[in-house]
This record gives sequence, structure tokens and C-alpha cells, in this order.
Amino acid sequence: MFISLFNTLKSTGVPCTLRELLDLVGAVEKKLAFANMQDFYYLSRAALVKDEKHYDKFDRAFDIYFKGIESIDDVLEM
Repeated sequence: MFISLFNTLKSTGVPCTLRELLDLVGAVEKKLAFANMQDFYYLSRAALVKDEKHYDKFDRAFDIYFKGIESIDDVLEM
């Protein structure tokens, strides 16, 4: 789950780690973000970005990866 997102982040210059990806997966499994894409966006940014100077890169990668996705259910089906 989310390996392609991880690769997209890395390719856009976001220095995220496998541990951070696993933290995101664990948070999703515990349903910490379940209502909408905005909740998931903030959860994933908190889990994967440790320096605010990378927020713009994260935003670009998030937009690339989730283009056209409107609900968290669509994300979980990916």
C-alpha cells in the first residue's frame, strides 16, 4: 500500500524514509484519516515530511499521484 506514492515522493525530491511510509500505513489501518482526502493529505504530510521546506515538493507529488481521486475509499483501493 502506497509504494507508488512513496516512489513519487522520492522522485520529486521529498526525502522520506521507509519507516515514515510504514507509519502512514499504520495510521491508515487505525483509521486516523477516513473522512475525506483533506484529512488524508494532512495525515500523509505529517507522516512523510519532516521539514517544512519540502511541503511544496510534497504538494506536487500528492497532486500527481492522487489526480482525480475524490474520496479516501478510492485511495484505499489503489
